[in-house]
Amino acid sequence: MEGYESEKEQIEAIKKWWKANGKSIVIGLVLGAAVVGGGKWWLSSKNKKAEIASAQYEQVLQEISKGDNDGALKDGGRLLEVFPKSNYAALAALLLAKLKVEKADLEGASYYLQWVVDHASVAPLKDVAHIRLARVLLAKGDRAGALQMVNSVNDKSFTAPTQELKGDILLATGKRDAARAAYSAAADAIPAGGDRSRIEMKLAEVGGKGTS
Repeated sequence: MEGYESEKEQIEAIKKWWKANGKSIVIGLVLGAAVVGGGKWWLSSKNKKAEIASAQYEQVLQEISKGDNDGALKDGGRLLEVFPKSNYAALAALLLAKLKVEKADLEGASYYLQWVVDHASVAPLKDVAHIRLARVLLAKGDRAGALQMVNSVNDKSFTAPTQELKGDILLATGKRDAARAAYSAAADAIPAGGDRSRIEMKLAEVGGKGTS
């Protein structure tokens, strides 16, 4: 599961953005719908659900920080069941998948990552799940499934980790030339000043040349 956190900065940015803007967006959408529908009860209900989902997600974070993985899995599972359309549920599912990976439970990790792919309403969250699920599938030996999953990523900000992973998959199938092209694309996508050491090493292994 090499490089499991290679998209760490992207997912952290998503979480910070949602923490800063999520409530205002929910409130704005709810207010607009309330004006159209004229339902004060609907407004109150939507706000309440968002608050509960947020509180449950924070609970999962706290349990993980305390090492209470069983509690996190239980409360996270409840969040997914009760609020499947909430972005907090998608974020929780990513956390639960990571717990499963750490326990070498690839089937469990696959379940939670596929859940995000199927339920997340925010495209970057789906793409994070696509990338992580592709890694899990590759670890399970499902190279075709891994390649299909990585090809589902649409967000250009994920080009570097996506192309690197694509190179890993192609190399595992014996396609060195295609892997070299993918690694080169990954190196080109790394911002100036970024750490290219790992990708440069992979390029060298397939007969490519670095960009630095």
